[in-house]
Amino acid sequence: MHRPRTLRSRLFWWFFGTILLAILTGTLVVIGTRPEPITGAEIMAHNVSTRLADSWDQPEATRAYVGEVRDVTGFEVHLVRDPHKLPPRVHGAAARGISIVPENPQHIFIPIVRAGALVGALEMEKFGPRPGPWPWWRLVLALVLVFTVLSLMAGRVANLIARPLEQLAHAADRFGGGDLAFRADVGRARRWVALEVREVAVSFNRMAERVEAMVRGQRELLGAISHELRSPLGRARVALEIARDRLPPAAAAPPGDRSPASALDDVEKQLLAVDGILGDLLDVTRTGLADVRKETRPFVDWLRARTTEEPGPPAVLLDAAADVRDLAIPFDGKLLGRAVHNLLINARAHGHPDERPLEVTVARDRAVVRVVVRDRGPGFPAGFAERAFEPFVRGDAARARPTVGAGYGLGLAIVRRIVEAHGGKAFARNVEPGGAGAEVGFELPVA
Repeated sequence: MHRPRTLRSRLFWWFFGTILLAILTGTLVVIGTRPEPITGAEIMAHNVSTRLADSWDQPEATRAYVGEVRDVTGFEVHLVRDPHKLPPRVHGAAARGISIVPENPQHIFIPIVRAGALVGALEMEKFGPRPGPWPWWRLVLALVLVFTVLSLMAGRVANLIARPLEQLAHAADRFGGGDLAFRADVGRARRWVALEVREVAVSFNRMAERVEAMVRGQRELLGAISHELRSPLGRARVALEIARDRLPPAAAAPPGDRSPASALDDVEKQLLAVDGILGDLLDVTRTGLADVRKETRPFVDWLRARTTEEPGPPAVLLDAAADVRDLAIPFDGKLLGRAVHNLLINARAHGHPDERPLEVTVARDRAVVRVVVRDRGPGFPAGFAERAFEPFVRGDAARARPTVGAGYGLGLAIVRRIVEAHGGKAFARNVEPGGAGAEVGFELPVA
């Protein structure tokens, strides 16, 4: 799969190409608009051409002047009188009025023009320096230096723009992961590539402060609610016990009516139900606030110890794959222990026989660890598995045993919130056709 490029790499190549294009454009403009200078050699060649054109019809005078040029310059000089023997470029240069036509660094022609027509040329050998070997290493060194300078310039600009955004993204990731006290380092204004980017970080910090204050307030409110609600519940249970103690030892109800002791038992069950719902609601809210304290430890050893603490029946049978038995991952033991407990309670409450052990399997799938609790009940009703983790959603009566009860629809919701707070996901599904029961579990990232 194609991996998208980062902002830093895009900025680097954009600036690299822009700087390189600007250099090439500037070079072309300078070369194209620079006037061609008239050198001393061109003046000399023009005088020689004029002198030979004036004496062209006097062979003796022309030979004498050619010999004079040979003696003065020390070059090998030959006079070409047949224009057809001259290279085509000499004809073109003569038509443009050029006085020197180089064939190579040591061989040149001086066109001789009379009445606007090329009549010959003076050919000169050993005019310039003898060419040496091509210095390819100099070209390579120059290209390396140019690309190095361009890379440093483009990388510097890309870093100035991308680094603050990366730091801001890191701050947002830390804050979203539960570190509510983490803030972006705004520092001094001149450290930022632009004030607009710094303002984004400042706005993020203000938002984080407001969110943290709101979360802290919610936690304090939940603590107060827990105290205010559980205190009267506790007093009601004390009063219930007092009322039960005051009943006559052999109090009996009239025929067809409920006994006072049975009525008190029903009241106690309702109080316990309210207390259980309150505890579940507080757990759901706490896990939703990303209150996770992770600690890296061997996962299978912890899970085996945690399942051993579960009351029976049925017993819990843990089966861990070989590649995860010594695997250590970061997780909050208290919260994840509540999730495992809820999964086992869910399996017991929905039709798993007491005489058969609950099967808990642990396996690794690339970057995640998968925990699956398998029960032998009737399975999920059609279309219910997708909604099993929603709060207060319960299956129909076919999946609940009246003697145990199926809870209040918050157990699996708590599981999902705890697992998502760890960066994982929860799942529920029926066993494939031909097997009874359901599989409910979760996946946690290895790192």
